[in-house]
Amino acid sequence: MHALLPMLLALVAASGADAVVDSIFRRQAVQNAEVACVSYRGRLRYTETDLRSGDAREVECKRLIMMRHFDQQRHEFEDVRVNGQQLEGAERERQIKQLRSKGLVAPDTRMPFFLETRDEYDYQVSGPDTWEGMPIWYVAFTPIRPTSRHISGFARVLAGSFDVVSLEFVPCRLPFVVTAARMTLDYARVHGYWLPVRFRMDMDLRLAVLVELMRRRIRVEDDYWDYRLNSDVPPGSEDDE
Repeated sequence: MHALLPMLLALVAASGADAVVDSIFRRQAVQNAEVACVSYRGRLRYTETDLRSGDAREVECKRLIMMRHFDQQRHEFEDVRVNGQQLEGAERERQIKQLRSKGLVAPDTRMPFFLETRDEYDYQVSGPDTWEGMPIWYVAFTPIRPTSRHISGFARVLAGSFDVVSLEFVPCRLPFVVTAARMTLDYARVHGYWLPVRFRMDMDLRLAVLVELMRRRIRVEDDYWDYRLNSDVPPGSEDDE
């Protein structure tokens, strides 16, 4: 076991799990003060497979994302393709609208480790443990009043700096046709901060009324890079467009 872990165990025993959670949000406050606005690039790949026929449809888009506040984002689409074919004009705009309607490029989720959403969740700490060679805490989160905008799951949090480095979660409310779901958000150290670099979602859907009518699998892969901190981000969100 990592040499730091016995000391961390003593910390939790002495001060309780609340001290760990408080430290996470203090770290978040420091980062917010140091980074006013962020812009970065994203590549989204949405694949929907009909498990009965084997047919698949893939939508891929590249975009510039500008974020002034946790719920204020703008997405400028640079390239949109369906099954490898680039879309233009009205067809392109229709596909972008469909992606937004699915919630894939919208800031609707009330994530648990923003300062603004802390009071919306309960947190439970376990560990410490090691993950990819780093000492971490596991911090489970469940919403106090669940809505379709909340999630439940757990985070891996660095024991030394209290940075969130990984999330595994599911939405609190899923359509009845969803039979299985898993989402992950991974972070990496960028410009001295731990920032999201990879989102993955796998979801199985099935609809049957006496006989099976539909069985599909959805996979979402969204990667982020080219972070620019304290950048000139215009006010407002994509919902204003």
